Order: sequence, then C-alpha cells, then structure tokens
Amino acid sequence: MRDKSLSHISRSKLEFLQIMLFESRKLKQDEMLPFFMSVIKISREKNITFTEAEMDSILEVLKEHSSPDELNRMNQIMQMRKSMG
Repeated sequence: MRDKSLSHISRSKLEFLQIMLFESRKLKQDEMLPFFMSVIKISREKNITFTEAEMDSILEVLKEHSSPDELNRMNQIMQMRKSMG
C-alpha cells in the first residue's frame, strides 16, 4: 500500500493490514469471523489500533482497487467490526 493518501498512517500499521488482507483472501465465508477475531486479538497484543480517519482513508484506497467480490468481503468485515463495537 503505497498510496499517498495513506502517508499519515504508520508503516507498521499498513504492514499489519496488508498481511491481514492477504490472509483473508483464502477464507471461506464461515472462516471469516474466527479469523477476524484472531486479528483483533493479535492487534491488541501488538498494540495496533486504527483511528476512524485512518480506517476511512484505508477503505477509500482499497475500494478504488477492489473487485466486486473484494468489495463485498470488505463490507462484511466492516459490518462485523461495527457489530463488535
């Protein structure tokens, strides 16, 4: 992720996000929730958090470069994130 609109986000956060997205591509629908839960746990252990502004920037960049299937998967992940508070 080398988009200039992400320059305000730390490299470690972007690397973490990139790994998460790469790993999630292999998952079936029923595997997403357990995977997402493990990502949350790992991010807490590594003290990686994203502000709302960072999330908005990341999502905008991802949407620009995503297929319809990838957009659907992102929307599902974001819905899970919102439902967890």
